[in-house]
Amino acid sequence: MIYVVLWVFMAFALGIVGLGVAGLTTGWIHPWEQGRVLRPVAHGLGHIFSGCGFFCFCLFFLFASSGDVSLKLLIVGAVLFSIGIVLRIVATFPDR
Repeated sequence: MIYVVLWVFMAFALGIVGLGVAGLTTGWIHPWEQGRVLRPVAHGLGHIFSGCGFFCFCLFFLFASSGDVSLKLLIVGAVLFSIGIVLRIVATFPDR
């Protein structure tokens, strides 16, 4: 059962990455975020980094029994997710 949940979360993470790619290529932003987002490129990159970080978290739990590799996945996932969150916050600030 845990593997089914992990696969669903991994699909969700890839969906977040897909939203980031759509935001980068077309400038599309969620309707509920259109008033707050002032930099669509940073917002799209934030989605891509956050989705990749969340995907790494899911891989960490999928391969948790393999020792050192899982710790590296956790660190990479945390760094990517943090960069994505910072980029999404930066996307709400106006340009100079």
